[in-house]
Amino acid sequence: MDRTNDIQSNAPKRPSPKALVAKIIMALAVTVTCFTVVMLLPESDKPFFDSPLQSTLAGVGLLGVAWPLLTAGSRLRKHAAGSPYFEEGFIAGVLTLFGFILLIVALLCLALAAYALLARFLLAGR
Repeated sequence: MDRTNDIQSNAPKRPSPKALVAKIIMALAVTVTCFTVVMLLPESDKPFFDSPLQSTLAGVGLLGVAWPLLTAGSRLRKHAAGSPYFEEGFIAGVLTLFGFILLIVALLCLALAAYALLARFLLAGR
């Protein structure tokens, strides 16, 4: 058995461009759906992040925006690795930076939703 053939066969497969575009479209559809539901929910007297449902939907919607940005930044960075020019790498860095910022905000929204839900259950027991 040849060791190089064994290593190459275990290499992860890159998704096809059509599959990647389909995944990005699904992520953006989830984002639009989540933000539409947040807009259609009745207005409450509580702060936005005190409502677990709204905060969870906002977090999932932000994740749906962050994932395509991070994917595009990663793919563009790999494409720009052989280029002597800096513009493509700069754009990849900006896309990745915005993706990470949205990822952090989305995780913060989800954490606040979990906190609000736990606070409701803990305070309801008193």
